[in-house]
Amino acid sequence: MFNGLTLRNRIFLLSSLLILLAFALMWIFVRPQYREAIINERTTIVSQLQEYSLKRADQIVRNWLNSVNYMAEDIASTPAETQSIVTKTINLTPGLMRISLTEEGASESFDVRRSIYNEVNFDNIQYSWYPSRLDAKINISWSYDVVQQIYFLVAQRVIQIGDNLFTIKMFFNASDISEDLINIPLGGNYVANIVTGNGDNIVPTQPFEFPSHLVGDASYSNQTQIKLNEQFWFILTSRSQTMPFWHVIAVEDSFILKPVHDLITFSIIVGLLILITLFSFSWYVSIRVNKPVEQLISDVEHMSALDFDHPIKGVDLPEFTLMRETLENIRLTLNRYQKLNVEKIILEEWKNRYMMTYSEDLIGILNESKKFSFLNKNFHSFLEGLSLDPKTTDLDDIIQHGKVTAAKFEQNTHYPDPYTIKINRFELSVYINEDNSDYYDFQHISIVDKDGKEQAALIIMHDKTEDRLNEIKRNDMINIIVHELKNPITGVIGLSKIMLDNPNIKKDEQEVLLKEVNLSGERMNNLVNRFLDIQRLESGRIAIDFENVNMLKVVEEVCSVTHPLLNDKNLKTRIIQNGSNFVVSANRDFVFDAIQNLLSNAIKYGGPNRTIEIELENAKETLRVSVTDFGSGISLEDQKKVFDKFYRIKGKNSNEKGTGLGLAYVREIMHRHNGEIELKSEKEFGSRFTLVFPKHRIQKDTHEEV
Repeated sequence: MFNGLTLRNRIFLLSSLLILLAFALMWIFVRPQYREAIINERTTIVSQLQEYSLKRADQIVRNWLNSVNYMAEDIASTPAETQSIVTKTINLTPGLMRISLTEEGASESFDVRRSIYNEVNFDNIQYSWYPSRLDAKINISWSYDVVQQIYFLVAQRVIQIGDNLFTIKMFFNASDISEDLINIPLGGNYVANIVTGNGDNIVPTQPFEFPSHLVGDASYSNQTQIKLNEQFWFILTSRSQTMPFWHVIAVEDSFILKPVHDLITFSIIVGLLILITLFSFSWYVSIRVNKPVEQLISDVEHMSALDFDHPIKGVDLPEFTLMRETLENIRLTLNRYQKLNVEKIILEEWKNRYMMTYSEDLIGILNESKKFSFLNKNFHSFLEGLSLDPKTTDLDDIIQHGKVTAAKFEQNTHYPDPYTIKINRFELSVYINEDNSDYYDFQHISIVDKDGKEQAALIIMHDKTEDRLNEIKRNDMINIIVHELKNPITGVIGLSKIMLDNPNIKKDEQEVLLKEVNLSGERMNNLVNRFLDIQRLESGRIAIDFENVNMLKVVEEVCSVTHPLLNDKNLKTRIIQNGSNFVVSANRDFVFDAIQNLLSNAIKYGGPNRTIEIELENAKETLRVSVTDFGSGISLEDQKKVFDKFYRIKGKNSNEKGTGLGLAYVREIMHRHNGEIELKSEKEFGSRFTLVFPKHRIQKDTHEEV
């Protein structure tokens, strides 16, 4: 079959057949497996993003529906305080736009709006009521106002006061939730929507309507593939935990399967390149195969130049095989003798010494007398720190030193003939002072001959002080968290036991105990959430979106939200403006949290009948926001630790409840804004905390009316 072909053509034909066979095997066996793996991987990513977005939305809606229940129960129990209850609810519930209370059969209603939503028109809302999954007593409606471009989530609950029935409606701004659920950061061609149990799509602006059969009872992401608009889509549906809706994402199959197509394209390109390479190689071989003698002579010329590392290449002609093997054996023998050269041995030894000398680990070599024949720079400094003479010190002098403690001993033994290798490992702690110690991972590798005599040993000490200190710090943090959670957990268990052991307890007493249990649960939840917020800020996992923020308006809003707390202590706030145009590029939510934390602390740590000053200063290089509490002040010792997590100031206001995380949270917020937080405390004015924002983020040409 190949008799009429040249060697070059034979190689080219055989290579082509092998490549085609490889492509066929890949298409039949590899491609389906890879396609399935890619689909699973990429749909899993989409599913995780969907679950994350839906969980965030559920958390917000859960808080909203809980606020509906709390307000309804408060009004039902104390209808005389309806005004204050509604005001408090609308001020303390983020996203709440309006509260409406209507008596059944009456034409008028009690209506309260948040001031920032006074211009919103609520008359054109189209209601489609569904029972919530969180509480069947609450009906919800999610609709979109095309004119105002606002998504409304309306929660409705009926309560009975005396013989009369009242309907509570609470209007929430669901635009941010809708935006998060529709705009998933996938980076490909996709469509997302919120679908009711009847198959109605909440968002009217999406390219197509999802069929009703896609929704089901599964509360996790459920995957399927359908054809919509003449294209195939991967559909993922997930049920909301709080609303009777499903979140549906359709991802175009070309986006999911792009890596598969890229693999096929890449394989074709690589196959062509291999084919070209093999053709070129076959051409080269066909020329060189006619000159085997010239090849052998060329290889021998390297030996004549004392280059014994160059091998004698093989030839395909059997007549020259014996000659090639003889020359290769000669080359290998000469190469072995050349490597015994003393000069090269010394050079290699010095290379090793240089590498060990400048290693960060502590490295020493012991001779057969168990004295150090070599010490690197760090080991030398270590012995001098222990007041030991490196020239006369042996291993026992280190282990038995008064400042050195050994622990966690391990030993391994290996038997490479004719020696025995013993590897001893343990941890060394070196005492520095009462507060500090250094920690090392100690390795002693010894070579023992057949007579049991140690010929040499290698000592390696790896500094693990920073790892140990981080472990101690991590353990201390865990202990603090456990300690902080212990009291509310004990309260929940104790109060629950009282209720279980006293089945005939009065209803009013039961309500008091339940409120205490709920308060303890909220304390635990607040502690954990605040701690997680700080951890996410420190790790940089939270992406912060910056916008132009009017700091004066933020301060005024914080004062408005905190008004009930101010009234409890008969406190006032005074806003001082130094300059104008207090606009900074920042994240509004985080800035709001930072100022609210400072104002809450100013309320807590001081007596009644004070005026808290909030000063805004538009300086040359910075924009500064200061909160002065005119309270009892902070000692110098406390000022050093006040920004540490879980640290609380002890003093005459020690009965104030807190997590000890507020100022740590504020500090991390300022770090993410490339800013600073300053503290100054004196008897004349108590404590003054100042948030310093860098000037380069300020929009100088912005003229916003305050």
